[in-house]
Amino acid sequence: MLHYRKCPKCGHERAAAETAPEGACPACGLIFEKYLRTRLAVPGPPGATASSGETDAPTWLARARTLLFHVPGEVEPLYVYARAALLAALIVYGIKLAAMDIPSWEMSASLIHSPMVPIHEFGHILFRPFGEFMTNLGGALFQAGLPLIFGGIFLARNRDPFAAAVMLWWSAVAVMDTAPYVYDAQQPQHILLTGRTGDTGAHDFIDVLGDLGLLTRARSVGHAVHAFGVVMLLASFAWAAAMVWMQFRRRA
Repeated sequence: MLHYRKCPKCGHERAAAETAPEGACPACGLIFEKYLRTRLAVPGPPGATASSGETDAPTWLARARTLLFHVPGEVEPLYVYARAALLAALIVYGIKLAAMDIPSWEMSASLIHSPMVPIHEFGHILFRPFGEFMTNLGGALFQAGLPLIFGGIFLARNRDPFAAAVMLWWSAVAVMDTAPYVYDAQQPQHILLTGRTGDTGAHDFIDVLGDLGLLTRARSVGHAVHAFGVVMLLASFAWAAAMVWMQFRRRA
């Protein structure tokens, strides 16, 4: 199998501990055989007529896997143990948040709810140019989407999947925090920032679900939103745990 010690595309030098296939670069996913054929114009085996989709798919899969599970050749033990401790705290707190009551919006009294309120309100302003429906929905979208933006930055620029997993945890909590708001739209009871309940107006999801024809099913939708947040939460646990384990194996 053709392989390079140092990638001719990105310059990444393979470490002895890296377990990625030797025929591809662990950093950028470049397939060496394909690279060499392109450079030297060497034709493939007779009869080889693979479509571009079949040829490119392994490259994209390798790049995605490398991006999502990147581990440096050596990791400082202190970083590994600190991340393990943070993960343990996130698991404990995340499970506590997930178990909170939806109808009473128990999460509104949690420590993490208050910092998300200004993010939610800024989302309404950000989406205002896109019309009334998106203005109403924009608060919840930005509340859950902002940590995903940060997560993408951690992946693309910092090559730090563990930090991205923590951002996924934050987004999951934001989704779970939105679920009681959705649930409340069917029979508004909670006092909102306006000082009134939603039955007198200014309730995002009365308008959003009303436009979608789902207002009479708001409680079911609220439970579904909460369940989706829990799935995201579990995914963040699994991703972060995998990164801690992989980094533990490569600690200096």
